[in-house]
Amino acid sequence: MVYRLTISYDGAAYAGWQRQDNAVAVQEVLEAALADLLARPVQVVGASRTDTGVHARGQAAHLELDSPVALSALVYGVNHRLPPAVRVLAAHAMRGGFHARRHAAGKEYVYRLSRAAVLSPLDAPTTVRVPDRLDVEAMTAAAAALPGRHDFSAFALAGGGHRQPVRTIVAARFVESGDDLQFQVVGDGFLRGMVRALVGTLLEVGLGRRTGAQFAALLAGGARTAAGATAPAHGLTLQRVFYPKECQAPGDPDLPTG
Repeated sequence: MVYRLTISYDGAAYAGWQRQDNAVAVQEVLEAALADLLARPVQVVGASRTDTGVHARGQAAHLELDSPVALSALVYGVNHRLPPAVRVLAAHAMRGGFHARRHAAGKEYVYRLSRAAVLSPLDAPTTVRVPDRLDVEAMTAAAAALPGRHDFSAFALAGGGHRQPVRTIVAARFVESGDDLQFQVVGDGFLRGMVRALVGTLLEVGLGRRTGAQFAALLAGGARTAAGATAPAHGLTLQRVFYPKECQAPGDPDLPTG
């Protein structure tokens, strides 16, 4: 039996999703909770390898079991054994052969910024404060170059293990609400550190340190040093993972088309 879990976590205390030898990762604590519940070792495969400090609202993962388990147990039984910063939001039985990472059609990330003079301590864990003088129109115009298929080498951190730096962005936009500013991006996949590097470079556009044309030129590839700084991890959240219709669970949305 193959089960898909939808997982939310506060990434502040974790070295990303993927299990590591020298730090605690979300995958490790989730597998430990499942092993305790089911009384046997369990391997969980995540759809996205979020980096250290990055959060998730809708991470997807799958596990294979030899015998059926109640979906309620995979939610409430596991949550009872998890630390407060990690929660399983839903569980679905999937068809045989389903793979959370290989079958993913796309992902949506959100990066939260605030131009408030003082950032509320309730927002600070998931929001990065930026200068109020940002030219949001310039940033929006620059982000309009993102949809399409591009070489994102200039926005990839070292160590990502990606042999192919070309990715397709379906949609990218800034959404304003008072002092708050969100960068929302949907694509078929993302390189390690890519969204944070995009945000850091777009902030340079907003501060007048780089033009929109210079930002667009980076989408043809180039060295990481040619782009802007990598924005802090805590502002980034994996919102959801999209699957093709044949791999969807009830209520799953389709990948946006633009």
